[in-house]
Amino acid sequence: MKDTLNLGLDRRGDGRVLHRGDVLVRGQSATYQRGSSRDFTEDGARLVVSENVKPGHSLMVHLKLEARRALSLLATVVWAKPADSGTEVGVRFQEGCRADRRRLNSWLHTRRLSAFA
Repeated sequence: MKDTLNLGLDRRGDGRVLHRGDVLVRGQSATYQRGSSRDFTEDGARLVVSENVKPGHSLMVHLKLEARRALSLLATVVWAKPADSGTEVGVRFQEGCRADRRRLNSWLHTRRLSAFA
């Protein structure tokens, strides 16, 4: 068995970056609902949303990462489970809005580098 150090990375090794912040989410309802983020990767995020969503649902997610301008990302719910303040979901970002995906990737890269400083 191989010994490894736990460096605070996700157990899957996909480099999740913790970030608790506000998000606006529109799913099945016609209006935007408030939610919050838990962590991000280049491909997806873990969020808590007030709407009851299920795997396969599409969500439009608007978020602001620190002082940067707001990002808009279309996502698909991969998993969902009840949480105290709504539904905790894992989402996979869909193709689209390349500029916002580049800004997210740049922010993730900066956060990972600053963790080693």
